[in-house]
Amino acid sequence: MRATEGFSAPASVVGLPSSSGLTNLQNKLSTGRQITRPSDSPTGTVSALQLRGELSRANQYQSNGTDALGWLRTVDSALEAVCDQLQAIRSLVWQAMNIASEDGASLEALAQQVDQARSSLLSLANTAYLGRPVFGGTTAGSIAFDNTGAYVGDSGAVTRTVAANTIVTLNTDGPTVFGANGSNVFDLLGSICDNLRRDPSALGANLTSLDNYQMSIASDRSLAGAKYNRIQAAQATAVTHVVALESQLSDVQDIDLADMAVQVSTANAVYQEALATTAQIKQISLLDFLK
Repeated sequence: MRATEGFSAPASVVGLPSSSGLTNLQNKLSTGRQITRPSDSPTGTVSALQLRGELSRANQYQSNGTDALGWLRTVDSALEAVCDQLQAIRSLVWQAMNIASEDGASLEALAQQVDQARSSLLSLANTAYLGRPVFGGTTAGSIAFDNTGAYVGDSGAVTRTVAANTIVTLNTDGPTVFGANGSNVFDLLGSICDNLRRDPSALGANLTSLDNYQMSIASDRSLAGAKYNRIQAAQATAVTHVVALESQLSDVQDIDLADMAVQVSTANAVYQEALATTAQIKQISLLDFLK
């Protein structure tokens, strides 16, 4: 007998499935991603990176919009309260104009009420959102008006980018809403108090000025409302865009769970069968081939 020359293992051994391939499939199944490293799909990796960048920007726009809406809600609430205060002061002035000038006690009582209303109005003018006075421009300080009613903010614009190429200016600074230093609404209320105590006949001009301020502030409130609606519309568009981007990203990087489970099961069965075949071949002694 002589040894058989040119012996080679069966094809099933030569074509033994790669354990790394099975491991790769198992990794995809465990992570839920069909791209676990760039080499899995260079093109898919680039697309995923681009989509993630766009998704990050869209989420930032949403965050900016949420902050902007909070700011504008604060402004609207403050302006509504300012209008109410001015209306109350107007009623006091109208009441004073119908009181005889000789009734000093009644006029003094009304003057004190106007003084209190002025303090409340000053507090509203210093309304803050997240620690920033909404009528103070971009000031780093905590107030827009000091105790004398003088504006101490600046004229800077507070803006938020709520969509691509969409920047909204949120604030209306103090002088625009309440008037410039030396002739603002607080100066007007000081004048009303003086006239109540000294010259009730001059209250008619004060009443006209109050009406003008009320109309101006109502206009500012309408402008804030228009900005609010614009941002809400941008928010709705952003939500739709985020959902679309997430769907596209999922298509690029996520696996079909059921399909991947089948692939892993099949690959594992083939691999185990190949291992069993290899083990059987290794058990065959060299003597079995010597005839």
